[in-house]
Amino acid sequence: MEDFTSFICFNLKATNKKVERYLTSEYGEFGINVAQSFIILSLLLKDGSTLTEIGNRAQIENSSLTTMVDKLENMELVERRLDREDRRVIRVFLTSKGRDLAERVLDAGTKFNQLIKEALNGEEVALLKSLDIITKSLE
Repeated sequence: MEDFTSFICFNLKATNKKVERYLTSEYGEFGINVAQSFIILSLLLKDGSTLTEIGNRAQIENSSLTTMVDKLENMELVERRLDREDRRVIRVFLTSKGRDLAERVLDAGTKFNQLIKEALNGEEVALLKSLDIITKSLE
């Protein structure tokens, strides 16, 4: 019988857990979690996105996303506004406080990404390609 700890899925999960733990400790000073960081980084990339657009970009389910955006709104990091052209559509925008925080989070995330790239020693393209193959095979 094959040892489950040699399964690719087990190793992906274990690595992801370590990444989440590391980023949680890094982002702790900001008062947000990793998923919330992806929301504000998504808005830094495209401010005024809809919840669906944010969810797709950040890979967060809509049911969780609404609660997370509520928390970010309570922290005065984001605000919801009706779309100017279609008032049925709600867009999410960074506040100035949220933009400042998003830039600090981006800096921390960029440093962490660089740390991983250095650890991979030039193998990041192969890793990303492998992850893409796995993702596509599961769709």
